[in-house]
Amino acid sequence: MPLVHAKLIDVSSAAPQPTVEVQFNPSEYSIDRGATYAVMPVPGLQTPIQQFIRGDADQLTLELFVDETSSRNAGKESVKSRLETLRTFVRINASLHAPPVCQFVWGDLTFVGTVVSLRERQVMFSTNGNPVRARVTLVLRAYKSAEVQMRELRLESPDRTHVRVMREGETLSTIANEAYGDPRAWRPIAEANDIDRPRFVLPGTALKIPAL
Repeated sequence: MPLVHAKLIDVSSAAPQPTVEVQFNPSEYSIDRGATYAVMPVPGLQTPIQQFIRGDADQLTLELFVDETSSRNAGKESVKSRLETLRTFVRINASLHAPPVCQFVWGDLTFVGTVVSLRERQVMFSTNGNPVRARVTLVLRAYKSAEVQMRELRLESPDRTHVRVMREGETLSTIANEAYGDPRAWRPIAEANDIDRPRFVLPGTALKIPAL
């Protein structure tokens, strides 16, 4: 069976975005899950009463190894280039006004979230001082839009599907932002209209905008 490399994919918009296929799969990863409770002491009781407040977002922590001295990297990206690509996941995207939402995929694990921490540790250098080996620790916090969470809780609003005509200069992401308040929610529009190539929808196209 061929080796399958883990991938980190930008899933924020319909346009092609950076996909990072890791050089070396992580040796381990950890997922932290939790919930927030209010602790209310009650006179006469030894143990305080706990009141559930909210769920906490899951956090995925993993370390990636970047190395341009390896034979498998001959003629490929430098450490400097790979690190620059990884940094795009914590930088503000001009169209989103926020860092992108990404998806980490490896085996049975598919984790969608935002990178809340990226720590670089350069551990080997060339004679001119450029890094040729580095370790990168990533922390991703799970992301789900409010619409998705409401749908999962079965709190849907009445069906308010309507039709919207694509205007010049618009994308499915801009229409999703107008309809749902989230440019990342373009996929339901594409699926409702059987759109396989979201970047090539022509102005004047009538689009069904489904209720979330």
